Amino acid sequence: MDMAKIVIFKAILGPQMTPKTTISGIEQAVATVGSQENLALQLGVTQQAISLWRKRGWVPPNRAPEIEHITGVHRHALIKPRLRELLEIHA
Repeated sequence: MDMAKIVIFKAILGPQMTPKTTISGIEQAVATVGSQENLALQLGVTQQAISLWRKRGWVPPNRAPEIEHITGVHRHALIKPRLRELLEIHA
């Protein structure tokens, strides 16, 4: 979400009801390539798969390295937060 939209939300909703401002790794990846469809084509998956990943906020761990290579978004930002925590514990 760009800063202009955040400012508008704050003005309308007030500071307590501001939507979250951090975006998931998959959102960053989609933004980097321009659309869900573009990312889907580059990965050889359906646009619906990308849509599902965006809804849940993470991608299957086996897809993270490929998305990182295509978009530059670090693989840890792309995977499920709980898995990320486990990886940090064992690092």
